[in-house]
Amino acid sequence: MAKIVVEVTLSASQYQTLYSGQAKNVVAYSLDGRKVQLPLSAFRRFVTHGGIDGIFDVEFDDKHKLVAITRIR
Repeated sequence: MAKIVVEVTLSASQYQTLYSGQAKNVVAYSLDGRKVQLPLSAFRRFVTHGGIDGIFDVEFDDKHKLVAITRIR
């Protein structure tokens, strides 16, 4: 399995705009500079009143399918 570390910061209003249907994915850059597109729904459990803000460990299987997202900070 492949892993990358990404930082995601979305304010509550940005998240609400995306969640309301205008977008289904979040584009983020890994800490080593790779661009990755992740489903917004995968971050639902990390949403607070302030939005989403953190560094996340993202795991993919051998076919590049999302397996897990874990908040590391």
